[in-house]
Amino acid sequence: MSDTPTSTGFSAIVKHPQYFIPTGDTQFLAQNVLFKVHRYFFEREPSSFREIFSDSDGNTKPYTLDAKPEDFAHFLWVFYDEDFEYENQPLERWLVILRLATRWGFGKVRKLVVRQLEKLDLQPIDKIKIYSDFKIDAQLLIPSYSTLAKSPTLPSLSEAAKLDIETILRLTMVRERSLQKAAEDGCRSPTSASAGDEDVKRFICEIFGLPNTSTTKPPNTAAEGGSTDDTTGGSVPTLRNPTPGERKKKNANANGTSSANGQHTNGKTTPF
Repeated sequence: MSDTPTSTGFSAIVKHPQYFIPTGDTQFLAQNVLFKVHRYFFEREPSSFREIFSDSDGNTKPYTLDAKPEDFAHFLWVFYDEDFEYENQPLERWLVILRLATRWGFGKVRKLVVRQLEKLDLQPIDKIKIYSDFKIDAQLLIPSYSTLAKSPTLPSLSEAAKLDIETILRLTMVRERSLQKAAEDGCRSPTSASAGDEDVKRFICEIFGLPNTSTTKPPNTAAEGGSTDDTTGGSVPTLRNPTPGERKKKNANANGTSSANGQHTNGKTTPF
């Protein structure tokens, strides 16, 4: 992302059909697609945009983004979706939003994405890969680790290749500890699946260095709206296209503090 206007060379600039909003006060250029949206959305959090805006005060020309137009449109959808239609969205959309939110420092958008990822039926290895890549609270991976540790079969080579060697070794250690515990408990044909769920969870927590919520106070995790992951804490409204009167009120508060009752001006309670 650049804080100075740039040319797209010989590519003709086109306005985005949905997110070139007449009442917008800031323009972004992603490749050759021009967006016009509300700057207020990008100043709510201490993101990289806030610094760029402060360094180029008074600039009225487009800011160039290091993102594909379709990806930036997905990111804007989080702010402009009035009906909060977050359910049943494809994983690919959430990963695009998560990648941009992480790159640009939108921690509260990350929190929303994590909540939605927790609702998806992800395969254990895929979930571990995603959460590890984006440094999401590892405690949310305990069920996935447990499924793999108690599986009667090992993952295929192609599936195992998605994980780093340290994770594979730790899972192997959990399987061995679980097998040993099942044998100690008198199982005649012990496997890792023979161990009790709480035992497997305890081994996972010990080997992966995670708090065991069975013996300690449950942490307020990112998926529950807490701040275990410091990039996912806090709450922020999803904002609709403001009216002229609302824009005046918002401009009076450049940092965009939320309302006391945590609701939109249309009376809807914010989802994140």
